[in-house]
Amino acid sequence: MRGVFPALLLWFSAVYASHGLAPCLSNAGLSFEIAQNSTWAADTTAFNTRLHYVPSAIVYPTTAAGVSSAVKCAVQAGMHVSPLSGGHSYSASGFGAQNGSLVVNFRDMSNIMHDAKTQQATIQSGARLGDVALALNASGRALAHGVCPYVGVGGHSAFGGFGYSSRSWGLLMDQVISVEMVLANGSIVHASSDQNAELFWASRGAAPSFGIITQYTYQTHQAPSSVVRFSFSFSNPSLSPQKFAHVLSAYQDYGGTAPKAMGISANVWDSGRTVELGGYYMGSMVNFNKTATDLLAKTGMPDGWYVQERSWIQALVEVNGGSSLDTTTASDTHTTFYAKSLVSPIASPLSNKSLEWLAGNFTKPLPSGYAWFTQFELWGGGDSAISSIPSTATAYPHRSHLFTMQFYIYQTQSGLWAEDATGFMNDQAEALVDGNPQTVFGAYANYIDPELAGWKDMYYAGNYDRLEVLRKAVDPDGVFMKPQSIGPSS
Repeated sequence: MRGVFPALLLWFSAVYASHGLAPCLSNAGLSFEIAQNSTWAADTTAFNTRLHYVPSAIVYPTTAAGVSSAVKCAVQAGMHVSPLSGGHSYSASGFGAQNGSLVVNFRDMSNIMHDAKTQQATIQSGARLGDVALALNASGRALAHGVCPYVGVGGHSAFGGFGYSSRSWGLLMDQVISVEMVLANGSIVHASSDQNAELFWASRGAAPSFGIITQYTYQTHQAPSSVVRFSFSFSNPSLSPQKFAHVLSAYQDYGGTAPKAMGISANVWDSGRTVELGGYYMGSMVNFNKTATDLLAKTGMPDGWYVQERSWIQALVEVNGGSSLDTTTASDTHTTFYAKSLVSPIASPLSNKSLEWLAGNFTKPLPSGYAWFTQFELWGGGDSAISSIPSTATAYPHRSHLFTMQFYIYQTQSGLWAEDATGFMNDQAEALVDGNPQTVFGAYANYIDPELAGWKDMYYAGNYDRLEVLRKAVDPDGVFMKPQSIGPSS
């Protein structure tokens, strides 16, 4: 019963807070829900159910003007405001990452419009990646983005947006050419390289600290007629640190000069007993065979493999685990997890010793009812489009980096979260940091860790001070303030 009274207190707090807000939202003609609504519990459940925050209300605008009205109502009521596009933030940031925010849910703003003349796509922030891929493919176009169909473009574009085609085309935010944004004073502005350029700069890497982006305009690409799907699996049943380090070091060595057409990550599965090098190649089978030969000459032959030419859409389905890209066919799911990330510079390769230390953590005891995976995504190296952009060109700073690494642990059965599970994944990351004492690591805000120490430097590096100056200018009262957003009190 200990959890009942805090939950009731939060519910009553939400009811009380909404009293001043609800009349304003109603007068503005906005659809919204508050704690008394029957759907409240379901609609305030975060993707990561380890975290739960109670908003004052959730508003469902259909236009930028509606978003503007909602922001003005929140300011009048003295509340923070948080946009929710797909809701997949690891820290439940869409719900404000704190209690009492007005959540602006983009459920009813998910239009996808393609201009055949300019080959640009204007996409509202509530659109999901799977639906975007299908809609653009119908016109023979595509964007580089992540693999999960249910992720919303709003948050994905705001902090980066990596997919297997990103080494060819850039992060999703690199394909943005303009945004429509609602500021803290309720004004609706457009930002691009030619208009509100400083705001446009900040919107590519730290957007939610400055306003609510209602729609993005992207420069699309010709969808490939086919790509080469591949998977090379290396078995390590004895959890040998030396064997693990050999495969990862060889992959790292290959990645330094890998062609940009190669979209690849190293996925550590099965409690560390399997390392899978997989993804897809944006070119012909002949050219894939050449670069795959170079890779396997370094790693040695895998224990299992798969190589197959696939259509663009079929490849996107396969890399997300086989789920349909059409998010209208089934509801999104929830999971309970903790994750963190590290970003490693090209100039400071991970030492063999640190990789062995990492593998040594695989044998540590894990609480019952948990599973984990670790990923080494190849972002830089060779002629990668991600690395071709200067670190100060966007708010996202990590351009001269090779790997983005994700450490992810999740529950396989329900129950209270075990802090030992958090520690298990922290130990993995710390093994790499401790084993490379001269390396300055970064982190990736789309794999946000709400417990990360030193997050300002880890996420934004040398760009943070510039971001804070702009935040003071466009949101001096901290309307969009939340944990780990730009600002002195975050």
